[in-house]
Amino acid sequence: MSTSLQLESKTTRKSGKLKSAVSSATNSAAENEKECRKFRLFVRDRRSNLRFLVDSGADVSIIPATSQNKKKAEYLLYAANGTEISTYGINMLNLDLGLRRDFQFPFIIADVTKGILGADFLHKYNLLVDINKKKLIDGITNLFVLGDITAISSDNVISTLNKSIKISNLLLKYPEISRPNLFPKVIKHDVKHFIETNGQPIHAKARQLDPKRLAIAKEEFTFMLNNEIIRPSNSQWSSPLHLATKKDGSYRPCGDYRQLNAQTIPDRYPIPRLEDFHKILKETKIFSKIDLFKAYFQIPIAEEHKCKTAIITPFGLYENVMSFGLKNAPATFQRFIHEVLRGLDFVFPYLDDILIASKSNQEHEIHLNLVLERLNTFGLRINISKSVFVVEEIEFLGYLITPQGSRPLPDKVQAIMNYKRPENIQDLRTFLGILNFYRRYLKDAAKNQALLHEYLKGSKKKDKRKIQSTD
Repeated sequence: MSTSLQLESKTTRKSGKLKSAVSSATNSAAENEKECRKFRLFVRDRRSNLRFLVDSGADVSIIPATSQNKKKAEYLLYAANGTEISTYGINMLNLDLGLRRDFQFPFIIADVTKGILGADFLHKYNLLVDINKKKLIDGITNLFVLGDITAISSDNVISTLNKSIKISNLLLKYPEISRPNLFPKVIKHDVKHFIETNGQPIHAKARQLDPKRLAIAKEEFTFMLNNEIIRPSNSQWSSPLHLATKKDGSYRPCGDYRQLNAQTIPDRYPIPRLEDFHKILKETKIFSKIDLFKAYFQIPIAEEHKCKTAIITPFGLYENVMSFGLKNAPATFQRFIHEVLRGLDFVFPYLDDILIASKSNQEHEIHLNLVLERLNTFGLRINISKSVFVVEEIEFLGYLITPQGSRPLPDKVQAIMNYKRPENIQDLRTFLGILNFYRRYLKDAAKNQALLHEYLKGSKKKDKRKIQSTD
């Protein structure tokens, strides 16, 4: 008995020592890993002399904002502690990292102190990091460049997902869904945009550009060619190049498709009426709104119709692969999003905005998971900073939605109340258009507005004739 107890005691002591040793080793490894995480590799672009942190923990690649490019965009990034990081659009950089090939990539301009080569950049170009040997290795050619190691804050993580929001754990189930997909390569559906036309092919001459805009256009087209967004064309069709000014002051090259659109046969697929969302609100108390990121970029042009998207420039003719600026693009996308969310009677998709309404928090979590699963399956991305999750009041398409129903937004009502008395027919038409948006909330709207509509009879769209009336 005593021998047995003695043996058991020795075994217990050995087991205790082993557990202690394992625990100590584990803690030491964790501390070493924590210490290693404080050191990062930096490399330098030989063209701009910009220094970049190489960080696979960052979802996206970014560069610091300057006073020249601080025109705020609607997209936000997040630090590890949930702090919002403002962004200011995209800057296309062509880096020379000393690896005998160029690295052209769209960097997000953000409120940060240093440039970062994130997971998106490293994955695209198959680059590997050897922190111990201070190397950035090209996984394709096996060439490497030496960088320098610098100690930085261990929480220096840039994410597209705000982990402090209510459904962060749910979003983490679909890690790709919150990452910006600027130029999607893999299309996870078979929906295409068709351009059915009447008449002969339209054609235009190349518009001349000043040297600055010409250089911008060439750089953008080179990037799009390299990323298979466009391709050289031999088409009989051609629309002139247009450089649209974006909110951040940069330019987005696109086709001026007015002539093409005039010859395009309309797609009659219905776009929902804005007020149709009321159909899903019965007895609902919890709401979310999802804004899709660059949704139209997910719809490719049908191969046989790509020739019709040809854009003529001073430096060549190119075919597009996206539906931006084309007639019927909204109808194509509405058909697509209806297919994506088919059978989910708790959602209301209006183009790239999606409303989700549920009767309880538990039900809403189930509903959100179903929607996110569908969006992820079809390769769609969401803009976290413009989406709203799990609230009892939500603004959607100009309305305030609550468990009691919907009503006009207070600021919209105030704008109507403060609207200057119309002085001509065009002003009156604008005013009646604003009133008509909230027509369902106006008692006896048709009766009360009948006299005002009399002024519009026989008038033209931009009629400047004065209104003669008495109070």
